Amino acid sequence: MRKDNSDFSTAFVSEAGSYIDNRDYFAFMETDDMACYVLADGLDSDQEMRSAEMVVKTVLENFMEKPSMSKRRLMRDLREAQEWLQFESRRVRLKASLLMVVTNYNKMVYVSCGNVRLYHFRNGRLNFRSKDHSLAQSLADDGRIPDEATSTHEERGNLLEYLGNPNGVHAHYAKKTQLADGDVMLLATSGMWEDVELAEMLGALEEAKDPGMLTDTLEEVLLSKQRRTVNNYTAAAIYVNKVFQEKPKNRRKLIKRILIALLAFVIVGGGAWITLARMAANKAAALETMIESAQAADDYARAGDYAKALKSYSEAKNAAVKINDKIHKRLYTAEQKVSQLMVDGDGYVEKADFTKAEASYDKARKSAGLYPPFNVKDIEHKIDQLDSYAETASWMKDGDLKFQGGDYTNALKLYKKANKAAMESGYTSAQKELEKKITETNDKLTAIQQQLKEIQAGKLQAKGDRLMKDLDYEGAIDAYSGAQEIYQEIDKLESVLALERSIAKAEEKQSAEQQKNGQLPAGLGLSDGVLNDTDAGDAASEASSSAAATSATASQAKAAPTASAGATPAKREASPTAKSGGTGDGNAASTKADTSKEQGTADSASKAAGASNSESQDQAAANGK
Repeated sequence: MRKDNSDFSTAFVSEAGSYIDNRDYFAFMETDDMACYVLADGLDSDQEMRSAEMVVKTVLENFMEKPSMSKRRLMRDLREAQEWLQFESRRVRLKASLLMVVTNYNKMVYVSCGNVRLYHFRNGRLNFRSKDHSLAQSLADDGRIPDEATSTHEERGNLLEYLGNPNGVHAHYAKKTQLADGDVMLLATSGMWEDVELAEMLGALEEAKDPGMLTDTLEEVLLSKQRRTVNNYTAAAIYVNKVFQEKPKNRRKLIKRILIALLAFVIVGGGAWITLARMAANKAAALETMIESAQAADDYARAGDYAKALKSYSEAKNAAVKINDKIHKRLYTAEQKVSQLMVDGDGYVEKADFTKAEASYDKARKSAGLYPPFNVKDIEHKIDQLDSYAETASWMKDGDLKFQGGDYTNALKLYKKANKAAMESGYTSAQKELEKKITETNDKLTAIQQQLKEIQAGKLQAKGDRLMKDLDYEGAIDAYSGAQEIYQEIDKLESVLALERSIAKAEEKQSAEQQKNGQLPAGLGLSDGVLNDTDAGDAASEASSSAAATSATASQAKAAPTASAGATPAKREASPTAKSGGTGDGNAASTKADTSKEQGTADSASKAAGASNSESQDQAAANGK
């Protein structure tokens, strides 16, 4: 490769001088076989567009696609740069001077339009200098002023040719120049060559050993003159340390190749026409795709759907590339960039990174004014909404902290507050997330309420059990009913059924108690047999519990007294009832009946406790007496 077998080194200096903006622009590209160095000087006053940067990038993009030193190719690159400037000249006419140097590491050519200069030094002397397209240069060419005066003449800035000229591009294409080891090429804008004379350049060249030293020295010379106003200045130096050595051409071989190529062209000529026809058809299809995609992209951009606009602009750009329409390619690329900035801004909003979102929207706003499909007011509205979005996100974040701390009530308040703000400001992404959070928080609160009700019901159920043991059946029924009502409310049907049985049992015992105490007619309560069975069952249960806590023999001995003790309250309550009946016989009969029941209870308890021996039965009978 040519680059590996040669040695070119480059350095440059470019400053704004006394001005805020530097409208000069230099860039270069070195490929394996060719290199291109481009320097431009912006001549307009547009505050947003940089004409020098635009034309340099356009030329380098074209060079990258197909590196070439041919005049036709390089002039075409300049014409495309000219078209791009004219296309973007909306507020003011964009203008620029440009110098392009192309080398294959053995020879070089240059194209100039305007007054950016090329100095070619060899062996420490000036080999040649490019000519300006200025009135001063024209006067020098006519012999009316010396050539040295072109750098200081008052008409040096009066340009006759430049990029952006409505009369077209009339650039100067220099013939190829053979390079030699040690050559130095210096590219300079007017801000440099106006104040640094040729003699000073040669002096700096003599001292400098590399391009960096040369450009630094030239800058020092420029600034040492302490002009009141220093224009934008740029100097780029290219040191040709080693030139690529070409192999001698074999002319016979070259002629033979040309003849073979001509023969092949004749043979495949027919196929070429078919291929050309297909290419034309493909181009027509690509053109149709480009138009349709661009139309759709513009519609999406006007509607504010920048994600779809981005996709359609990309398709339109690709179609423009297929038909080699570079003007529309740049247009759609620029519109795609604006769409991408808007999509990026929306993405940052979803991530709650509002600083980056504002930066992205602001970049889009600056470019959107150049392209009609984009609504600048819509973008500004998005920027204005960012403060509201940030406040909404802050409330949501505070709600998250409350939620994580278990403070679901206050978390719900913050979420609702944020959701209302999101709805009012159109913060749709946050609104969706907040609706989920509100639902989740409500579920948490509902679960807590259910747990609280379960605890409340459990307490009432425990109270009912306690009142049952204290024989307060009415209180137990009320407690059970309260617990049952709560279980019904929270749909715990198993607990409802269990409490239904507990209530039935309490009512049964209450009824039996009232009947036993004479408060109910015999027909309304349980039969005596049932009552006896119920009491006996309770006594047996209590005796069984006592028997389980002690040894079998001891429990058999103590079962009857326990049953007798359990029957004592019944006797105590029976007495007032009997007194209310008003007769001593009735009281005696009642007491007798209770005694009989207790006897039966004791017997039953003894049987339930497993007291099968006669001694236990005798003891129970004795206790009953």
